[in-house]
Amino acid sequence: MSYKQSLLIAFTTVLTIIFTLGKATPVDAADRPDLVVAVPKLARGLEAGFTGNVDIRITYNIYDHLVRRDFVAQAKTGRTTFVPGLATSWKQISPTELVLQLRKGVKWHDGTEFTADDVAFAYGPERVYGEGAPVKKVAVSTGVLDRVEVLGRYEVKMVWKYADPIMVHRLASKTSGIVSKAQYMSYARDGVPTSEWMKTAFKKISWQPIGTGPYKFESYVPGESIKFLANDDYFMGPPAAKSITFVEVPEVAGRIAGIVAGEFDIAADIPPDQVPVFKRYKDINIKNVVRENTHVVALNTKHPLLADKRIRQALALAIDRQRMIDSIWKGKTITPQGPQLKAFNELFIEDAEGFSYDPERAKALLVEGGYTGEELTFSFIPGYYSLGQEAAQILQMMWREIGANVVLTPKENWKAMRNEDTMLYQWSNTYRFPDPLGQLAHNYGHRSAFVKKYKYWSHEEFSALAAELDRINGLERRRSNARRLIEIYLDEVPSTVLYSPADTYGIRKGLEYTPTPQFFEDFRPDNLRVIGSD
Repeated sequence: MSYKQSLLIAFTTVLTIIFTLGKATPVDAADRPDLVVAVPKLARGLEAGFTGNVDIRITYNIYDHLVRRDFVAQAKTGRTTFVPGLATSWKQISPTELVLQLRKGVKWHDGTEFTADDVAFAYGPERVYGEGAPVKKVAVSTGVLDRVEVLGRYEVKMVWKYADPIMVHRLASKTSGIVSKAQYMSYARDGVPTSEWMKTAFKKISWQPIGTGPYKFESYVPGESIKFLANDDYFMGPPAAKSITFVEVPEVAGRIAGIVAGEFDIAADIPPDQVPVFKRYKDINIKNVVRENTHVVALNTKHPLLADKRIRQALALAIDRQRMIDSIWKGKTITPQGPQLKAFNELFIEDAEGFSYDPERAKALLVEGGYTGEELTFSFIPGYYSLGQEAAQILQMMWREIGANVVLTPKENWKAMRNEDTMLYQWSNTYRFPDPLGQLAHNYGHRSAFVKKYKYWSHEEFSALAAELDRINGLERRRSNARRLIEIYLDEVPSTVLYSPADTYGIRKGLEYTPTPQFFEDFRPDNLRVIGSD
């Protein structure tokens, strides 16, 4: 019997159980189903420090954060809400210090107790900041964290090197999951440098993870599946599913066919043009989520043909973003109001200028900027971004309508995309935090690879404002700062936003699940429920 056949039999059995329950009646723990989730690609590893979108959608169910974003509430209100995770409460006692009370009675998947020592280790020099530390990328999210002081078995103080206005945001970010100190220390060897045994530990833990989350690791079949079992001792209560198996299905058609046939319970990352397929089936619900991410056209302002900002402004003004959304996204997403999100809460600048479409002004700016028809190259990696190639073709058409001679240049990888000859290229900007620091400052500020490594843009005032935003706490001052950053960005055009990508999920009836805007697949008890149906 094949793997897929066995899954189909298992799912059929589950449906029999579910459908005999009454409408909206929670499934008894003893009758929980084994769920199968189809994703385009599996995680590259299961240690909490893996940062890619394909990684965190899976690892989020293994590990807990000290502070958790309530995506269920955000789906209803549009606002960012923080709720307790492994920390039950927190208090900022100074611009650089945050004291957290930790949850008591939490167990790691191996049965050992979670304590403050685990927090100190998870953010400590051996794992994150020291020479040869294996998870340095975590430092991108934690910022200039200096140390974690253990104040008691269930109390820690986190100290930053200088004032940090988004301490809580950082603790809820995608790479801030807490790992087991004891699991790492089991690999320590006398006479072996810490950096060496830590590397070994990281490699082993990547495929033998121990967390405190709602699901615990069971098995991994490379290129095929990752299976988790319910952690019934989870502090939020037993999870809704007895097990969850993530199955790698790169082809959209395969994910659609699988859920239609009953092979999968959830199919992720379905393009909007395929949604009508689901509408033919009464046993499949459709959920759409707009990601906290933007697809952008990045511009190398140091290239002679793009050095004049009037030419860059012209290319931005030539883009009819709503037409793009209606054409390739079937109206299922939006273009943000400038480089910001409403999830910024009080830091969302309601009256900030957005992106305009003005082809006549664009034509005039090309002339004013001295453009005379030279070839401009637009680089992209085919198949890398959802609907990215379709977007490139539409952009080329729109730019040609204003007289810009743009040639599409497919590339094999990012190294080929970003070099000294780069002019325009396709990129995405993830909003790491619901704060201007998580978008503008991260992607274009003083620490940005776009600025420092590739040197595609530099702006003295912008860099200074981004550095200041990193340290100031007052709301009004931060709002003023963010407003000016938006103004500079829109005027200088180091990139221009096209839209936020959207993902559609096919979900079998009998399941209640809300996809999150941060690529997490959150299968905690408050977000995944198994219910009866008619």
